[in-house]
Amino acid sequence: MIDRLRSHGIVVVFGVLFVLLAITSRSFFSFANAANILEQSSILLIFAATTTICIIAGVFDLSVAAVATASAIVTVTAIDQLGLAAGAVVGVGFGALLGLVTGLAITATGVNSFIGTLAASFTYRGLGLIVASGGLVTVTDQSAADALQHITQDSYLGLKGVVWIAAAFVVVMGSLLAYTVFGKMVYAVGGNRRAAFLAGIRTRRVLIACYALSGLGAGLAGLLYVCQYGSAATNAYSDTAAFTAIAATVVGGVSIFGGSGSVWRGSLGVLTFALIGNGLNLLGVDTTYQLTILGLMIFMAVAADQIFRRSERI
Repeated sequence: MIDRLRSHGIVVVFGVLFVLLAITSRSFFSFANAANILEQSSILLIFAATTTICIIAGVFDLSVAAVATASAIVTVTAIDQLGLAAGAVVGVGFGALLGLVTGLAITATGVNSFIGTLAASFTYRGLGLIVASGGLVTVTDQSAADALQHITQDSYLGLKGVVWIAAAFVVVMGSLLAYTVFGKMVYAVGGNRRAAFLAGIRTRRVLIACYALSGLGAGLAGLLYVCQYGSAATNAYSDTAAFTAIAATVVGGVSIFGGSGSVWRGSLGVLTFALIGNGLNLLGVDTTYQLTILGLMIFMAVAADQIFRRSERI
């Protein structure tokens, strides 16, 4: 019973919100509005997918926004020098590389992941400033910029390309976690790192892989930013995105203490946040209340997780 509540509580919350908004706002229950919600949530869905994997493994990654920003800048530079396809691959790969570096540094030193990735965030933002020379970088080839924009902004079956890309990434990360040996090791490491190590799991490698995946997702987010704007700046993604992704993951029912959760829960947490914001806007409610509601939801989710854990021990 407790496991069901933890696993499907976010489904109930999402369902109740959806029904209430459909009743109270005529414009909410439309395909156009749903498509708009998904488009606005696309980047956060990417962040939340890898954030979920990290949290289940028992670590945090606060550097995703900084990595995404640095990757966007490198993507623009690479496209200008190497061409569209090669530049895109370099940009996403750069994000994965930064994630790998973060993982190696944290696992080698034993620094707390919260502090370590916060420090990495400052470092990578500084790197972005250096590469961009403190300003804005733009794709100089207009045909390349137009091609990138078509990929993400053109509609396919009524949904923009960025939505399909985000959905594909979420499915891949969810499948990786749920159906592979690596995913089982992630759960084992997050549940009890010492026991996992004694069982023969190379815990450091698993954690490094989690950070690298987080960097890969951030690199993709950086590429999508360039696709949308044809440029990149040192303020492309604020650190608020990292905290929001963690908050959505926790609200989705992923245990902040590790070892429990799934990517679909984190994704539903993101969409729940999006429903709240969208609903308040449609109802003409002051958006100031949105922060209050989200804060209460985060507190209640963590409190509920604590209660579930105590009940399991009993």
